[in-house]
Amino acid sequence: MKMRNVMAILTAALCLATFQVQAGAGVKAVYQVSAEKLWATVDFHQPSENIMPPIASSALSGKGTGATKINQLQGGGEVHLKLVYYSPDNRAFNYIIETSPLPVDNYLGEVRVRSLGANRSQLSWHGIYEPAGVPREKADEILQGFYQAIATRIGEIYPQE
Repeated sequence: MKMRNVMAILTAALCLATFQVQAGAGVKAVYQVSAEKLWATVDFHQPSENIMPPIASSALSGKGTGATKINQLQGGGEVHLKLVYYSPDNRAFNYIIETSPLPVDNYLGEVRVRSLGANRSQLSWHGIYEPAGVPREKADEILQGFYQAIATRIGEIYPQE
C-alpha cells in the first residue's frame, strides 16, 4: 500500500474517531444493479448534479485523494469538497466539506458501495459533523433530506428495493 494511501486512511480514521460524539445522518439503499455500475454512478469524480438534486453544476479539480470539487447549489451558494480517502478497488471514499452554506462544521462524509451478488448492490452514504448555528436535530434533518434525495435520484436510474 502506498504511503499516501496509508496517511489518507489514518487521517480519515482520526477524523471519524474525533467526531463519534457529533451529529450525523445518512442513508443505506439497495439497488438492482452491479456494484461496478453503482460505483461508476456515485464515484467522487462524477458530476454531482447527476445524483444530487440540490446541485446545479459541479467542477472537479484533480484525481484521487486530494481532488477537490466545487458544487454550485440550485438556489445559489457553493459547497467546496475535498477527497481525503479514495479506494476504487474497495468502492469507497471519504470527503470533507471545506466551506458551504450548510449549517454544519467539521463535516466528514463516507460513501461505500457493496456488492450483494445477483446484480444487486448497497449504497451507504453517511456524514458526521458539528451543527453550526442550528440545533442538532435541525442539522440532522437538513442533511438527512439531502441523503434521501440522493438515494431517490439514484432510484430513478436503477430500480431500488
